Amino acid sequence: MSKNDNDYNQFLPGDNLNSEKIFFEVPADLKSPYQERIPSGYDPMGEIYLRGRASRSLASGRIPWWVLISGWLFFGGLALFTLIPAITLGEFSFLPALAIIAIFFVILGRGTAAKLSIKKRKNNKRI
Repeated sequence: MSKNDNDYNQFLPGDNLNSEKIFFEVPADLKSPYQERIPSGYDPMGEIYLRGRASRSLASGRIPWWVLISGWLFFGGLALFTLIPAITLGEFSFLPALAIIAIFFVILGRGTAAKLSIKKRKNNKRI
């Protein structure tokens, strides 16, 4: 008898198992079911990638209607509250802010047009 057999009997007394019959199965490494690895939003490049991904899904029409409508309400209200002082005060200092807001309108416009064209394509396929 070896020294290991005595240790085995110390922890599991009364079992008739030999230490030669005990084995461990190690499972193989499973590949992730996700084909595209989603980067972390905490590093700078990952944040840029995630913003671009959100913009692409918005501009391609794969975004829900409630997101489009809330985007139009939010950015439309923001543009309205920026445009009113720009017109009443007659200052050109609001133009950079309006130019930045116009970028969001372009993305929302592309998303709305893409969403409507997807709906038209689905209706044409049914006929």
